[in-house]
Amino acid sequence: MADSKKQQTRDAVLKAAWDLFQAQGYTQTSTRQIARAAGVADGTVFSHFPSKLALLKGGMLHLVDQVLALAAGTDSSLDAKARLLHYATYLYDFYLSNREFSRELFKELLWQPQPFQAQLDSLKAHLTTDPGQGEVLADLYFMTLCHGLAADDLDAASLVARLRAKLAHIEVD
Repeated sequence: MADSKKQQTRDAVLKAAWDLFQAQGYTQTSTRQIARAAGVADGTVFSHFPSKLALLKGGMLHLVDQVLALAAGTDSSLDAKARLLHYATYLYDFYLSNREFSRELFKELLWQPQPFQAQLDSLKAHLTTDPGQGEVLADLYFMTLCHGLAADDLDAASLVARLRAKLAHIEVD
């Protein structure tokens, strides 16, 4: 019972944070506002999440899991390049639709990628059974994503086209 209540409180804090991030922007949202919106004390936020960035990570992890599940459910690709392009279509659309949050998150993840490592490993395993090829494909995917996040005028389709052009230069089983 106590674990269920704790999980409900954690979920309420995370939902309030995400709602406020979307309404006001990440940088304009304070943890005090998040606590008020969740109906909890300020300290309760920090008992579940050590920082505002941890709230952003938690929300993004949850949403990326949903995007990956959606992409997996519609994947009928026969080779690694086609699978990468399929997943990239969904993921680029998500990250660019949440550009402000993605930029904040990736600034942190460049130095501490552990929070998303399980998702990355899962994606690489979906793409190919060759770990070396998986690393190369992931690098191409992320460098293209970083390019898109740095430019305000690019959309998911243009990033997928850029990734497709890069993939044309490599051999993948």
